[in-house]
Amino acid sequence: MPRDFKTFAEQNKKVVEQNADKVGEYQDIINKYKDMDQNSLMQNLFAEASKLKREGKLDANYLNNIKNSISPFLNNEQQQMLNSLMDAINKQ
Repeated sequence: MPRDFKTFAEQNKKVVEQNADKVGEYQDIINKYKDMDQNSLMQNLFAEASKLKREGKLDANYLNNIKNSISPFLNNEQQQMLNSLMDAINKQ
């Protein structure tokens, strides 16, 4: 499994090409959050997680899959932060 984003991106160009119609949507999401401080980001994260849980779209298995997908690209400190966030969302 690739451990850096450049390798990941190169190996997944086809996925990017297949989702070209979503680039604008992704850019809107990036723009929405890019200037937020950490506290604001955390508030938004937990609010969105609560909403998705109420709608039945977020559960421990889904979170675990996200964590397993992201972890290889993170350093130890980032992995610890991700684990803390996932634990907090699961306990929410």
